[in-house]
Amino acid sequence: MARPMLATSLAFRQAPLTIGSFKDRFMLDVRRLRILCEVARHGSFTGAARALAYTPSAVSQQVAILEREVNTTLVERGARGATLTEPGRLLVRESEEILTRMAIAEAALQSLAAIDSGLLRIGWFATAGAYLVPQAIAEFRRRHPGIRLELSQGDPDECIPKLLTREIELALVYEFEPERPERDDLHQVDLIDDPLHIGLPESHPLAKHPRVRLADLAEARWIQGVWHGATLDVLPRACRLAGFEPAVVLRTDDRMTLEGLVAAGVGVALVPRLTLPAVRRGIAVRPLDASGLFRRVRAAIPATGYRSPAALAMVEILRLVCADLIKVADQRLRHDLPPVS
Repeated sequence: MARPMLATSLAFRQAPLTIGSFKDRFMLDVRRLRILCEVARHGSFTGAARALAYTPSAVSQQVAILEREVNTTLVERGARGATLTEPGRLLVRESEEILTRMAIAEAALQSLAAIDSGLLRIGWFATAGAYLVPQAIAEFRRRHPGIRLELSQGDPDECIPKLLTREIELALVYEFEPERPERDDLHQVDLIDDPLHIGLPESHPLAKHPRVRLADLAEARWIQGVWHGATLDVLPRACRLAGFEPAVVLRTDDRMTLEGLVAAGVGVALVPRLTLPAVRRGIAVRPLDASGLFRRVRAAIPATGYRSPAALAMVEILRLVCADLIKVADQRLRHDLPPVS
């Protein structure tokens, strides 16, 4: 005879359990299966009731309902206790495996909700890696050491599609037109306003000025801090608004290379507020008067559906780190400014 197959539709403790044979199909309540397993374990309704904090009559009633559902006797009642029939033993044998798997699943879900374990996948753009992302990761790991982090770097036009297809749970994004309507498929949290300053060699004549106009850099050689992607035209567009075409000698998203070249006097470069705490010495950073060189940085998660508790926790940490970043960046900027004559 073929062995009946037992399957489950798992939705925590209230979920029905499906048992099927070649002729019939029944929907079984997981709670009753658990009661039957306790009866088998203790050999009596009284022992099962004690283990489950039920009354013996309640245990007996639930077993009787289960027997009606499967249309067979599962337990033989006697003066010496309760003895399972062959169908009862079969059902207990199959149920115990599934109840164990359900307990494991429940524990795993509770662990995720408590942010004790699991995986958080984050997408972030290059300049966020100078200070913001490292500081946020360090704080997140301190608070939630059981969560594994998987990081992927890319501009918003690369990270947002991954976010919407659930390849990542959280993306750091920015917008150079922050006042335009936000996307309705994303929930975005403002983190920091990120004006782009100008980085100059310390020997540059404009390094003596407390502020620099973009138009005053018409003759400068530029190290552009991006070499591909949607933001490639940000610098040229801003320069055209100021009345000139920039002479770009190198495009790179390697901040060490960019800063090394600026410090060596090879050229000038835009310096986001985000990177100011980590900018090397030898570079004079000045506020820049220009149009189109301001962006807003946000944390983005999907607007609908499941939201990872770990991702929400990271958003809060990012907000805290950004508040600290503003203070550190402003200190660096004040330290770099020349004395008022």
